Amino acid sequence: MLKTASQCLRSAERVEALAQELYASLAETFGGEPGLRQLFLRLAAEEGQHVMRIRLLGRHGGKSPWPPDVVERSCADLERMAAEIETMRGDFERLPSPPEAAPVLERLAAMEDRFHSVHVQELARCAVPEVGRLFASLASQDAAHQALLRAAITSSAA
Repeated sequence: MLKTASQCLRSAERVEALAQELYASLAETFGGEPGLRQLFLRLAAEEGQHVMRIRLLGRHGGKSPWPPDVVERSCADLERMAAEIETMRGDFERLPSPPEAAPVLERLAAMEDRFHSVHVQELARCAVPEVGRLFASLASQDAAHQALLRAAITSSAA
C-alpha cells in the first residue's frame, strides 16, 4: 500500500518523539553528572519542539501533495530512524550503572549525523516548499546537536 504525505509527517513526528524520550531517559541515567544531565535535558526539549513543529505543519501547511517516490523513500527512511532510536534506547538501558559517557555520546553523535543526512538529502529537498523548509531547519538543528555531543565527548575525555 502506498504511503501518504500525512503518514510520512506522522512518522517524522514519531522519530522526534522517540529522540525526545531517548534524551530524557539519558538525562536520568546521567543524573549524577550535571553537565551531561543538562545537555540531555536541552536535547530532549529541542526534540520536543521538533515534534510540535511537525505537528503544526501537518495541521496547517503540510497538505500539499508530495511526489509518490519522495513519500515512499522518506517514510522508509523515517521508519529506519525510529527503529534505530528504539534499538539504541534498549541498548542504553542495558548499560552498567553508571555508564561510561564517551561511547554513549559517540553513538548519539553518529545518530544525529545520519539524521542530518536524511533530513538534508531526502526531506529538505521535497518538492513541497513548506515541508522542505521545515526539514532543512531540522537538519541544521541535527548538525548543532552533533556539535554539542562532540563537544561533550571532548569534555568527558578530559
